[in-house]
Amino acid sequence: MAAFFSGLSDVVKGNPQHEAPEPLEGPVVATVVGGTILWFALFLVQLPFYGWFDDRGHTWWLWTCLAGGGLGFIGIWYVRRRDAAISREQAERTARTAQAARTVETTDTTDTVTAAETADAAEAASGTPETDPLRGPSPAPTPSAD
Repeated sequence: MAAFFSGLSDVVKGNPQHEAPEPLEGPVVATVVGGTILWFALFLVQLPFYGWFDDRGHTWWLWTCLAGGGLGFIGIWYVRRRDAAISREQAERTARTAQAARTVETTDTTDTVTAAETADAAEAASGTPETDPLRGPSPAPTPSAD
C-alpha cells in the first residue's frame, strides 16, 4: 500500500514515471457536431414541458441543454480550425521533406543516394530528430577509431 501512495505522490508533484501517451485522433469534427446536435435535440424535446420543469424547480435541465448546444458551436469552430492547421502543417512538412530529398539528389551527383541518406536529410529539414518516446533523442553516432 505504501508503494501505491509513494507513486501517487510522484504524480501529484508533477514527476510522472512514464511518458504521456499520444493523443487519440479520430473523427473529431463529426463527434463535436454530433454532440452539438444531441444537446439541441434534448433542449427541443424538453421545451414543451417547460411548465412541468418550472413547477419542480428543474428548469436548469433545459438551460444546461441549451448551453451545451451553444458551447458545441464554439467547439465546432475550434475543431475545424484545428484540423485545418494540422493539415497545413502536414503539407508543409511533406513539402520540406520532398525539398530536402531533391536537394540531396542534386548535390550528390557522383554517389548514389541511399534511402538512409534521404531520410537523414528529411529529418534534418524537418527539424525534429527521431526520438524514442521512452528514452529520448537517439545519441549521435560516435566516430570509429579505425
